[in-house]
Amino acid sequence: MRAVLRWLAIGAGLALVLAAGLGMAAYRKFSDNIHTDRTAEQALARYAGERPPVLVPGARNILVMGTASASEGGDGEPEAAVLLHLSADRQRAAAVGVPRDLMVAAPPCARPGGGVSPAAYEPFAATYRAGGAACSIRAFERLSGIRVDHHLVVDVAGFQKIAGAVGGRTLDRRGDLLGALAREARGGEGGLSHPARLYGFLDTATSSITADPGLSSLPALYDLAASLRRLPSGGLVFRTVPVAGPGAPREPEAGRLFQAVRADRPLRCAACALPTPLS
Repeated sequence: MRAVLRWLAIGAGLALVLAAGLGMAAYRKFSDNIHTDRTAEQALARYAGERPPVLVPGARNILVMGTASASEGGDGEPEAAVLLHLSADRQRAAAVGVPRDLMVAAPPCARPGGGVSPAAYEPFAATYRAGGAACSIRAFERLSGIRVDHHLVVDVAGFQKIAGAVGGRTLDRRGDLLGALAREARGGEGGLSHPARLYGFLDTATSSITADPGLSSLPALYDLAASLRRLPSGGLVFRTVPVAGPGAPREPEAGRLFQAVRADRPLRCAACALPTPLS
């Protein structure tokens, strides 16, 4: 869940850099840093006929995944995943945590290194390793019936570097990075308001992002962050997909949660509520 909140901090940084006018060269550099996931776009286009329809024009569903590569001690699976739902009128938003161990019916997926992974009933986290973001999106859409409009993949190791860029401290992967960013943003000369520090922050942050073509630009990411910042008080709610037993979705709560997101209705599933964001 904190991945979503971190995007608020990144959005604030984007606003600062635009306001500070660091120059067109910096703007181009940060834009070029962002990786565009055309592989997932092409894979999803091949299976367009099996994907859920758009039921509410204007509403947006963005799947955000935080990953750690094998070189950084991870296994290539998402460490965290959140579906960010923005209502069509932009007066509401929901961050829905997708547990790593949520069991999904994964379709056959093209492997990043070649070949095809077989269909499998497996934890959601395993779908990314099997076929990248497109496989995770297709598996989640099959389970929920929710159309995923965009996706963001954030490199967890990159966020560790952001902590150094803004505060010179090392945080574990579940540390309070948001708090560190907020303190630095308010910190005056030494914080993100200082152009040199802001430059390092944005250089590292944008280098840690992979997104579909619709989100892989500074204006698109800025618009996303701005939509969240403009929400009225209490407009952002946190939920998680409820699971039972060995990771199976708990019904009927999970079904009601998915149905509300599909229909762009306020989420009222008390059993799905979280007192605090997921780590």
